[in-house]
Amino acid sequence: MVKTDLTSLTIPVNQTLNLRIKEVANLREKSEQEIILEAIEKYLQDFPTQKSCYDLAQELGIIGSADNLPSDLSTNKDYFQGFGE
Repeated sequence: MVKTDLTSLTIPVNQTLNLRIKEVANLREKSEQEIILEAIEKYLQDFPTQKSCYDLAQELGIIGSADNLPSDLSTNKDYFQGFGE
């Protein structure tokens, strides 16, 4: 585990959970912190990350869907001359 930009999180746990964490940590020869972090990471793997608007537009097939326009329309600053004036 890389320890960069760490922040602390304090959460209350009941005695049963606390004892279970200690037990698993001892069995796996890891710290309680490592066991908790592994559990959180495993839990969060089941949730998809949020997609950007670009990703969603690409999935919908609407990027590049306009016909008869320059291929660099969205990136070439020359097409924006006078825009918003």
